[in-house]
Amino acid sequence: MKSKSRISLAIAMAAIATSALAACSSSTSTAESANPSMVGGMTECTDAAVGAAAQQSAEALSPDNVFTMENLQCSDGWAVATGTLGTGSTDANAPQGVATSFIFQAEGQFWVPQDKAKVCGSDPAATQAPADATIPADLYLSGCAAG
Repeated sequence: MKSKSRISLAIAMAAIATSALAACSSSTSTAESANPSMVGGMTECTDAAVGAAAQQSAEALSPDNVFTMENLQCSDGWAVATGTLGTGSTDANAPQGVATSFIFQAEGQFWVPQDKAKVCGSDPAATQAPADATIPADLYLSGCAAG
């Protein structure tokens, strides 16, 4: 009887380990509110989660800033929010401002803003991620080449 309970315990531990590893993995995805994906552990790649971090980044530049997110892409624990940065809008369907992007890296349950000058590499005119870029290559154009 002891050997059956040891086998059951071993199977249970293996299942827990497998499920923990699966929760830590990430993949490239475009976030949709109806289908959030887990990126970098507890952080969710959703319009709400990354949008809140992007709005905080906009307000850090100027307290009157508003960021209207138009696209969100996530990959390997990184997120790029692209949209319009301005001081408001004259019409909800036509935000006023400049096109820009904010880059974030997941740390635990938080999206931490990243400095483009540090994560995009040494060639600002590149059309693909330079060797010294730390942002995932599939996010390079949307995060580094955009505003």
